[in-house]
Amino acid sequence: MSSYYLKSGNTFRVSSKEAMDLHELLPAGNYVIKQDNFGAFFLEEIDSFEIKGKQYGDQTRNTTRILNTFLDRPNSTGVMLTGEKGSGKTMLAKSLAISAAKQGIPTIVINAAWCGDKFNSFVQSIEQPCIILFDEFEKVYNKEEQEYILTLLDGVFPSKKLFVLTCNDKWRVDDHMRNRPGRIYYMLDFTGLDQQFIIEYCEDNLKNKSHIERICNLANLFDQFNFDMLKALVEEMNRYDESPEDSLRMLNTKPEFGGKVKYNVELDVIGSLVPKEDLYTREWVGNPLKDEVHVDYRISADQEDWDHEEITFSAKDLKKIEPSDGKFIFISESGERLILSRIRDTYYSYGHAF
Repeated sequence: MSSYYLKSGNTFRVSSKEAMDLHELLPAGNYVIKQDNFGAFFLEEIDSFEIKGKQYGDQTRNTTRILNTFLDRPNSTGVMLTGEKGSGKTMLAKSLAISAAKQGIPTIVINAAWCGDKFNSFVQSIEQPCIILFDEFEKVYNKEEQEYILTLLDGVFPSKKLFVLTCNDKWRVDDHMRNRPGRIYYMLDFTGLDQQFIIEYCEDNLKNKSHIERICNLANLFDQFNFDMLKALVEEMNRYDESPEDSLRMLNTKPEFGGKVKYNVELDVIGSLVPKEDLYTREWVGNPLKDEVHVDYRISADQEDWDHEEITFSAKDLKKIEPSDGKFIFISESGERLILSRIRDTYYSYGHAF
């Protein structure tokens, strides 16, 4: 076996050609960045990502679009995926890595708060296109460390990278990343499952499909009804052949845990819609299936007379649920009609990927 001399700085080490195992390109796969005792960065290969089962929602479409955009643009592209745990952002990040690997593009996972000139230089020394995945970015990097990452995202370096950042709370991310497509080109909010996703998943996985409509209705009680919740609910219902209400009684899935759900209030009294300006209760927060709804409104047209009346609606008055619109319609025994319309996140969502 022939000997070779491997030079590092002013140091030569004896090695064999086989031991060096040189590659002109980083093989497609997943890697993490580590640092040796001398402060030099290096890559360590880790297991490849896997996604088992059918992919629901917009995951395939979003994966294809993000990768196509990245390959089409001349420089680096940033993508931020935001949403609470179990919402689907990590699944989309995995889907991107899996699809990229099929095209020979490696993924480098950042799981420590690396930053600064040496880190930037190391990342840019990888000249081939690759994904740089920052998982739970706002938890790993504090505010000061996030500022150091801005230089990396600015696209001033010649190499081509797809920077993917996942975060649970987008408001903890440096505000210089928001509304800055030069740094973060795409921002996708995962704000809970829509009705079509729930129906599609239940059609494939729920044994007693007569409960699908009820699951859609219950999902509207949650601030963000995510895939983890749906998966556990269907699993429990199948195991015990019971209703979604019975399964939720035991599961660690409660509407009150996800924050309060807010609704717009519309009140119809004796066939006439009460004007907004006469409603003292214009918004209501709670669970329409179990909480009483107290609506206070003005009954006098005299601006100086503030006579008002309060009507209370309870679960027994609930007549109809429109899950696609997030509406709950109540009619009292005396004929008053109340419509609660869920107020959803005002930030635009590109859809859901799981």
